[in-house]
Amino acid sequence: MTSSPDLSRDPYAWDIAAWGGPPRLDHASSLREEDRSVERAWREPGARIVCLDEAGRFDDDPFGRPITADDGGSPRAEDVFLGRFEGHPWFARRDAGPYPAVLRSARLTPGEREVASSAQAVLNWARTTRRCVSCGGELVRTRGGFSAECTRCGRETFPRTDPAVICAVLDHDDRLFLAHQGRWERGRVSVLAGFVEAGETAEQAVHREIAEEAGLRIAALRYLGSQPWPMPRSLMLSFVARSDSVGRVDGLELSWGGWYRRDEVNRLVDDGSLVLPPGASVGHRLIEAWLDGRLPLPEP
Repeated sequence: MTSSPDLSRDPYAWDIAAWGGPPRLDHASSLREEDRSVERAWREPGARIVCLDEAGRFDDDPFGRPITADDGGSPRAEDVFLGRFEGHPWFARRDAGPYPAVLRSARLTPGEREVASSAQAVLNWARTTRRCVSCGGELVRTRGGFSAECTRCGRETFPRTDPAVICAVLDHDDRLFLAHQGRWERGRVSVLAGFVEAGETAEQAVHREIAEEAGLRIAALRYLGSQPWPMPRSLMLSFVARSDSVGRVDGLELSWGGWYRRDEVNRLVDDGSLVLPPGASVGHRLIEAWLDGRLPLPEP
């Protein structure tokens, strides 16, 4: 009998309550409606800013810094108002850096991770969306950086999120299917994942991606939770599935893969033959939960 996960220690433990709770970052949407409100938030005692370099890295020792007089009396046009965290306004800025930490490996609290994820997602969108998709006019950032308005036609644009699915596939012997992409480092493996295509549901995307990449037919499927993954703008929708197929990787996107027992994974990770995904990723959490016997069973 497995023990219940300690949610105070591990906010990503596989308990639905850990994934479905309210955000720790208050997006403070009402403050974004007026530039004056955002500027007042900038001048509040305790207001903080997190800076990201061009690669999306930041400093996590400490995470964020107080806004000072050297930053000016109001935010720059390209700065983003993220909302309130731990009672204080938080902003984000792109600068030269370089910084040491990345979202997937930084040792952040759950709330700090929400702040960093939001900062990275919105700054990535601002960098890649500079012209109106309707008329090509120049965009002016509004609502604290979470929207933009075309100076020519007035069309309003919002940050885009691309849904993706990631799925831990089990067989009837409780083995896990792990695979390697050719562009990854030697030995790196993960569970199966792919983007949701236009016109399909997330569940349909799981069936399609797993069939295309690994030749597996899904007999049972269960949704678990989601994780923002702003590299550059994904939302990972996680699932666990059961398959009664043998499976074979496509040899294109996936170079090799197959079914693994828990003792095999532990042994191969220990000797360096297998490398698991980074600890902050939902892929790592899926594999970790399976290794610990905490992964929920798929529904028929």
